[in-house]
Amino acid sequence: MHEGVNATPLIDVVMCLIIFFLLVGKLASDRGAAVRLPDSLSGREEQAASVLVVTISQLPDRPIATGVATPGEAGWASLGVSVQADGATIVDAKGLESAVRAALAQDAGVSIQLRADRDLPFGVVEPVLRSFGNAGAKSVRFAAEKQP
Repeated sequence: MHEGVNATPLIDVVMCLIIFFLLVGKLASDRGAAVRLPDSLSGREEQAASVLVVTISQLPDRPIATGVATPGEAGWASLGVSVQADGATIVDAKGLESAVRAALAQDAGVSIQLRADRDLPFGVVEPVLRSFGNAGAKSVRFAAEKQP
């Protein structure tokens, strides 16, 4: 009688590895695009139990709007930036307001953390802050790299 190799344990291990890498990839991408945060000499780690991370990054193929700007018909892209809330791309100010309202409705104590690229002018960040206020947010925390 000829016995072959039992591949069942090998398939189980491969499936566990696939699930592991899918979960790790999802967790790594959940918090938004990689941005170069501004430097800070002071500050503290985020302590809130639930955090809504909003990331503003420059679009690679568009120039950044100068001065105080208002998103046009094209939404955030008209300012030359991409806005993400917990990894999901937000097209315009109304979409961001909806995402913030939903987070606040789910947990009134949610902390809003804004991650913006250090090279972005304030005129591009200001409409995002205005959207937070329109959605009912009472405070926003700015993320920065703590320097020694």
